[in-house]
Amino acid sequence: MQVTISAHNLTVSDRFRDYVAERAPKIEHFVHKSAELLVKVTRHDHSRNSGPEDELELVAHSGSDVLRSHASAADKFAAFDVAFDKLLEQLRRLSDKRKVHRGKHSSPGAAELSASDFKSLDVHPADAELLLKVHVDKDDKRKRR
Repeated sequence: MQVTISAHNLTVSDRFRDYVAERAPKIEHFVHKSAELLVKVTRHDHSRNSGPEDELELVAHSGSDVLRSHASAADKFAAFDVAFDKLLEQLRRLSDKRKVHRGKHSSPGAAELSASDFKSLDVHPADAELLLKVHVDKDDKRKRR
């Protein structure tokens, strides 16, 4: 998993990089393709209000899926925890959507069906006479209109 950290109006410490690197592999539990995690940390200085606030945005790329989460807190570690929990919840929901929740928990693919000549579907070819009759019946209906 590739992790990219960018910062605006502050410097990112090695402690924060280690903190992110320690928690990032949890994403791979839900993602079965190679994933990329982008972490963007921005410090906003609200001098009139409560002082500096860290805003954190996480973007996870996995195949064609792009998931985003956002959080703000007085500390970048707390903001990361909130945003990361949101991102994990989105990933959990996405992986749950892709599961088959009925039957044998798998559906046969086209390759599996064609390899067995569609025997599990109980498909039999139609007779040529039947196909000709259906075709002639359709032509008759068109002529009547």
